[in-house]
Amino acid sequence: MYQIWQLLLVTLLFGVRNVHNQLHLFGGSQKSDDAERNGVGALQHNRLHPPDTKEIQQCLSPDLEEKESAFGRFFAAVIDAGSTGTRLHLFEFSHELKQEPSMFKLENEIYKEIKPGVSCFAKTPELAAENVRELLLTAKHQIPPELWVKTPIAFRATAGVRLLPEKEADAILSEIESEVLSSGLLVDDDAVGMLSGTDEGVFGWFTLNFLLARLDGALERYTKAVAALDLGGGSTQVTFMPDDFSATLKGLAKQKYSHKLKIFDKELKLYTHSYLGNGLVASRLGIAKLSSPNWSPGAMPSLHTHCLPSGFVLDDWDYAGNVWLISASTNTGFAQCMETAKQYVQNVTDVKRVPALADTTAELFLFGYFYDRALQANVVPYTLEQLGGPANVGDFRAAAERACAIPAEAIGPEPWQPWQCLDLTYIYTLLHFGYGLPDEKSIYLTKKLRAMEVSWALGAAFHLLNTYHDNMKRERHEQLQAALARDREELERRRRAVEEREAAADARMAELLNSRNVMQTDPKLFVRLLNTACSMFSNVFHWLTDGATHVLIALRIIS
Repeated sequence: MYQIWQLLLVTLLFGVRNVHNQLHLFGGSQKSDDAERNGVGALQHNRLHPPDTKEIQQCLSPDLEEKESAFGRFFAAVIDAGSTGTRLHLFEFSHELKQEPSMFKLENEIYKEIKPGVSCFAKTPELAAENVRELLLTAKHQIPPELWVKTPIAFRATAGVRLLPEKEADAILSEIESEVLSSGLLVDDDAVGMLSGTDEGVFGWFTLNFLLARLDGALERYTKAVAALDLGGGSTQVTFMPDDFSATLKGLAKQKYSHKLKIFDKELKLYTHSYLGNGLVASRLGIAKLSSPNWSPGAMPSLHTHCLPSGFVLDDWDYAGNVWLISASTNTGFAQCMETAKQYVQNVTDVKRVPALADTTAELFLFGYFYDRALQANVVPYTLEQLGGPANVGDFRAAAERACAIPAEAIGPEPWQPWQCLDLTYIYTLLHFGYGLPDEKSIYLTKKLRAMEVSWALGAAFHLLNTYHDNMKRERHEQLQAALARDREELERRRRAVEEREAAADARMAELLNSRNVMQTDPKLFVRLLNTACSMFSNVFHWLTDGATHVLIALRIIS
């Protein structure tokens, strides 16, 4: 009988130990490769290199619909951090509460711009945050206080910040993120970041066609969408929906010059490309460098250009982290300026010709600096509504020739006036020698439609309203991963405690096995070992129940 009890005791001790080891093998502190890949770090939004948008819908996300259930109107704030200024676009919408999910209608836009752009604060990023604070206060002044926490906001930086070193860009975005997080508006985990060049082009195309009431017809293929050409300070975008997608993309890398996405549940294939460095202000520097062959990086910020009036010196041009001294070359004028601009467009930045846009049936709308310089050169008339008007590509050449003939003493005091020859020449060169548009090609220049700015911001607002739900799901998933990581640490701590107790039990068990007759030599040892086995069994039981509890908590978070 004593031998049977001894055998049962040893079997129990080894059995409990083996069960614990097997449980540890399957669910202890080991982390699978999938867990590592899908952990919090892998899910962090890459604000410097964001992915391109895949879908835009005209309905509220479920989360926002729930937040807006008591109101018939709501707002979305988009801050555009461009290379020459930072702009608030505050959009007001109304929606029908009875519909599921709620469709919404654009009612109004409130716009404000402050200068300079945040990229000018590369060395003092805290000052960039101060500029943004002013825009946030403007937004909150326009939004009823009870709607602040229901108003989603997105801050997106474009080419000016893209052109900065990543360390400086990230420092600016970090300071601005702190400001946005404390704004009291509705903020998700990727509220502050860069805007990809593709999204800048696609959102601008969306805004333009939406405001022209062309979008629905284009999606249903009973009317044609118009092409969108946007000229910013640091980059320029061209986006349109080709009649023959394959022919338009022939000889081009599709991943660089096209984008597929769904808009209002319709899948579209767009030609789109953003040329970084081909914005109006960035091109001033690029063209001046071509005219200054002796200049090299690290040298004094002093350049020459054929595009200034003879004898003119500009000694305070602040751009790209330097205050530049720009002086006129010995031979100046439109012909010399255009030759340098042509070299910059065709050879340095490799702008691609777009034959589809040269077709007489293609409708081209140009906005951004295209409109601003056309207005200043009297290519389009000024109206209070800033609607712009029709022109042709050759009008920019004529305007450039006039501007390049202005003598130095006649240059006015406005900051853009010394650059008028270069700017207009570059615009003509980009359109004619870059995209391949003939002089007689009709274009339409505009700034506002339906009293709203033509820019990428409205497209971004639509995307923001619908994808807030996805962002919230991602945020909850990250919270779950963090909770599970904490649980793993706690389980690991408990496992180590159990192993320490097991080590002590092993020593006692060895003492048992060295005895031929436990009951005869030391009956008290048998009792102690039996108590040890029971204790180990109790530890494993608690370990199992704790594990089950954590699993249930995780399932509750997921649901």
